[in-house]
Parts: sequence; structure tokens; C-alpha cells
Amino acid sequence: MNKIKPDKKLVRYCEVISVITIIAAAMYGFPNILELCYEMGKNDSGTFIWHALVVGIESYAIMFIGVLSYIMVYNVRKGNIFSRVNKRILNAIGISTTLSGVLISVISHLSPLEMPTEVCVLFIILGMMFVLIAYIFEIGIRMKEEQELTFDRLKTDIYAYNSKLGCNDGEM
Repeated sequence: MNKIKPDKKLVRYCEVISVITIIAAAMYGFPNILELCYEMGKNDSGTFIWHALVVGIESYAIMFIGVLSYIMVYNVRKGNIFSRVNKRILNAIGISTTLSGVLISVISHLSPLEMPTEVCVLFIILGMMFVLIAYIFEIGIRMKEEQELTFDRLKTDIYAYNSKLGCNDGEM
């Protein structure tokens, strides 16, 4: 598989996204989980579980996106941009984010508490956008593979033509 040298702006942009998601996971995800653990020990109300489920799902989604975006940035730095691995990463981010939004929405509607639903809608839309980008990546991967096949056929044809002319090792 041919690796291409990634554009510096693309790498820089991917690094910024990765850093932002990791910071979000560190500042939002981990502290909220720790707070939930603390609250679990002292809050015995029947409504606490609803709040804990929503915060836990949000925290999971943010940390998951942070880890996968870091892996994708690593791949981009190595020159693996339009690869099946990156497509799967984008699909995983999209599907998990969409499912997180749906779960939060269901929990919010079942909960006796008043919970905002803006996060649900945002997660669902964001997740669908990631899945759309994964499909676009699939098209890019197919185009890349077709281009490589065309190039290989062209090299084979040139070599065969040069061999008929009696050129050494396919050279003119």
C-alpha cells in the first residue's frame, strides 16, 4: 500500500482536534465520573441513577472520541489517510456518538427529572456527520484503489511494449 506524505495543515488540524478532545475528556469525562462515584456513596435518592446514567454516557462518549481521534491522528502522521482503519475509526465514533445521543434521549424521557435534551440532539447530529464522513472516506478509498490498479496496469503495459521493442529490462 502506498503511503502519501500528509499535508502539514491537515496534520496540524488533526492534532488540534485530538488535543481538544483529550482535554475535554480530561476536564469533563474523568472529573464527572469521579464526582458520580463520590455522589453514589452519599446520595440515596431514587432520582440519582437517572442523572448518573446521563453523565456516565456523556463522559464515555467524550473519552471514546478522544482516544479514537488520537489513533486517527497517529495514522495521518504516518501517511495513512484514506485507509480502511481510519474509515472504521470514523464509523466507530459516529455510531457510538449517535447511540449515546439516543440513549440519553430515552433516559431523559423515562426519567422523572426534568433533563435538557439539547445534548441528545447534538450527539445524534454529530454522530451522523461522522458516519457520513466515513462513507465519504469509503468512496475516497475506492478511488485510491482504482487509481493504483490503473497505474499498475499502465506499468505492466509499458513493460510489455518495451519488451516487444527489445529494450533491456523494460527501458527505452
